[in-house]
Amino acid sequence: MKSISAILLGLLILPGALWAQTPTPPTMAPSPDILVAQIDVSDLRDEESLKQLMKIEYDKDAWSMSVAIGSSFVPGAGWGLMYTKKKLQAAVPFTLSIIGYGVGVAYMLGLMDTEATPICNHTRDGRVRGDGAECGYADIANDASLPNRIDNLDPDPRSIGGMTPYFRTKGDYATVISGKDCDGFNTGRYIMIGTYVVTTALGAMWAGSTVAAHNEQLRKDIESTAGRTPRSPAIKATPIIGFTGRRGVVGFALEF
Repeated sequence: MKSISAILLGLLILPGALWAQTPTPPTMAPSPDILVAQIDVSDLRDEESLKQLMKIEYDKDAWSMSVAIGSSFVPGAGWGLMYTKKKLQAAVPFTLSIIGYGVGVAYMLGLMDTEATPICNHTRDGRVRGDGAECGYADIANDASLPNRIDNLDPDPRSIGGMTPYFRTKGDYATVISGKDCDGFNTGRYIMIGTYVVTTALGAMWAGSTVAAHNEQLRKDIESTAGRTPRSPAIKATPIIGFTGRRGVVGFALEF
């Protein structure tokens, strides 16, 4: 930045020094003991204007954190990632939601209900096929009026030799309970609640981090672009008032 001083009003020569001193050429200003200059604020105004332009550019392309996170609370949880144009990533919470809600609905509809079932178990042969009635043959008393009914006198085919009656092999049989009673409604409800919490948290955090990274990169790009933009130097005129102790000068400086 160069400064050129042009003296408009010339030198104001004090009366006592008018006859004693050689006039100073009008193209040279004396070095003043006191210099009063108007502070130019045009640079500050330009700087503020640049910041405003950068903010406008940032607001135009920046993503909203509240929209991204808020959208993730919609069931499915991938809507925030859809907002940030991450369709492939959005498939993750969507898929987890479909699976979780599907299993939860199946439980609530009773499709997964279970109940305890008594089964007959033999000490050597394991589980006895059928309805488990064989475990009770040893307790059925013989009745001559029911010749076709199996009772405790009938031979047990699982005994050694196959001829020992049931009342003697009673200790080889035991009734055990398989499974347990389970009402799937509450289980399904818990699964659906858990699915919503997990997928929403995943979608919200993922979308939020994506927005933060995008906006930070956008800010850096705008600042970088603004820093590379050449700015034409402005020509400014600054008033100058000088006083050497014996003479004064009034003029202005051109800066370009």
